[in-house]
Amino acid sequence: MESGKLDIDNVVKDLKEPVATYKLISEDDTVLAEQDPAKGDTKMAKQNSDTDIDDDAQERMLKDTGKINSNKDATEVKFMSENGDAKIDIKTVKQALTGMGKEELMKFANDPVWIRVRWFMFIAFWLLWAAMLAGAIVIIVGAPKCPGSRKVWEENPIVRLEPSKISGGLKGLVPILNDLKDKHIKLICLASIMKSENEATVDFRDVDPKLGNMADFTALVEAAKKNEIEIILEVDPNHTSKKHEWFVRSFNKTKEYIDYYVWAANKSDSEPNNWVSTYNESAWTCPDERCYLHQHREDQPDLNYRNPKVVTEFSEILLHWLKLGVIGFRLANTQYLLEDKNLRDEQHGTQGAEPHTYRLMNHAHTFNLNENRDVLRQWRNVVDNYTDHRGLFSLQENIGNDTLTYLNDNGTIVDLPQRCQFLSEANANISATDLEAGFKNASSTWSAWNLNNPHRPLHERMPAEVAESLTLMILLLPGTPILSIDQTQYNGTAFSNIIQLRHKPSFTHGVITHGVFNGTVFAYTMLKSGNLGYLVAYHSGNDPVTVDLSNLDRVPEKVRIIDHSSNYKGEGPTSKVSSNAIYITPKSTLVAQYTAKSS
Repeated sequence: MESGKLDIDNVVKDLKEPVATYKLISEDDTVLAEQDPAKGDTKMAKQNSDTDIDDDAQERMLKDTGKINSNKDATEVKFMSENGDAKIDIKTVKQALTGMGKEELMKFANDPVWIRVRWFMFIAFWLLWAAMLAGAIVIIVGAPKCPGSRKVWEENPIVRLEPSKISGGLKGLVPILNDLKDKHIKLICLASIMKSENEATVDFRDVDPKLGNMADFTALVEAAKKNEIEIILEVDPNHTSKKHEWFVRSFNKTKEYIDYYVWAANKSDSEPNNWVSTYNESAWTCPDERCYLHQHREDQPDLNYRNPKVVTEFSEILLHWLKLGVIGFRLANTQYLLEDKNLRDEQHGTQGAEPHTYRLMNHAHTFNLNENRDVLRQWRNVVDNYTDHRGLFSLQENIGNDTLTYLNDNGTIVDLPQRCQFLSEANANISATDLEAGFKNASSTWSAWNLNNPHRPLHERMPAEVAESLTLMILLLPGTPILSIDQTQYNGTAFSNIIQLRHKPSFTHGVITHGVFNGTVFAYTMLKSGNLGYLVAYHSGNDPVTVDLSNLDRVPEKVRIIDHSSNYKGEGPTSKVSSNAIYITPKSTLVAQYTAKSS
């Protein structure tokens, strides 16, 4: 048994005894602090039988006051007696390492060598720390920034609605919102809903009674929010109706309003200058000793934006509608906001133009004056401040590159510059070459793509299937399409499917490559590294073609067709085709998806 032994009652008795500890020492290496003769030999024996056995294993016992002075490792031996057996446990005593004491350290404190070492280490530590901090700052500042998220009017097309052409006016728009939501439309733009007469605004703060009232507008805003749709308003700030209270007061020479409009003295023998309206008539009307300016019709007097009060009045009008729930504006006729303050005559410009016509003049004193930027900047700030820079501030007219550069010179003023008149005037025969040229002209910024014009919308200029193809083609170009309600009514699911693609990284932050192939196919790809790429192709010709598009950026051997216009008669959706032999039918558009090959 290992310990203990059975008594006669078969009960194990614990026979453990106190354990004695001994340290083995060498006669040569031991010095006793005190001499204490042994009081007798102590015999340690194993009881293996009834006979005591002396194995001559004698050890010298040390008192607690004994001191060991040895250069060798000390060994501790434990003898444990259990049930008559002797168990020996031998282990090495570990020696603890301790540092130098204070007195020893002080010996080196003032040593010149150690002083220099300490200073070197101290300076090196802080230099290294400063270098790591500088490196971290360089990495943070120099690292490529994650692209910011696109605004709602960048990710989504804008559907322009004309309440005057919809049964029920503002109330009639509410049921349309449900259908637009099903097609993933997030933005609508309302053509002017303000109280007006003969296309001239009578009250900028109220709804035209022919369309409804302010309660109807509020209900429309609430319905739009439920359908996750934002509202944009179209406004013409250049002029008002003659029945506007501002003009009535200005005409009556009410002190605060006397210069709210552009007035000039009525010369007895002639008009104030030679300015001509866009209707090829004199730009001045003289009801009494004063003449008022109208660059358009006689019943549309121009506001005087050289008067700061007028600029502020219109800022408050924009804020009024923002508070009612709109997210932005598309302004009209802003090229005419300011005129030459000295009312100087215009110079004749265009050769061959008929006398006394608008085209005859070089409109340096009445059109796109540099001061327009200051007025637009103030209005832009109103929108930015109220919407936390999420709102839209855009213009309806086409803008030349030089004008846009000047307007946005010190920060963006105009969102979605519209420089694509080639689309708003295009017919069914527009060529692939013209499409690419128009895109190149407008591709330096996030532009607006408008296929419609106020006089002849897209569907009046070409067959419905061609209009659909062109619409699908521009939906995925970098920029924001501005669509009519008719362009959302196509059969099938291609329209809504393609709109959803606009939220993919390759479209929101991708790089476009484009070209004309086979003389009749305008094709482009959109790709953001690490994401699926997309290929869009429109065939402007009159006969089917098989075209090689494999030379576009990183297009692989095979691409998968995912959608197309209704007049496309090639491979159906989900079909894989060779990128060097894609079949396209006339006036049709296809959209394909691919995994980019290594560059």
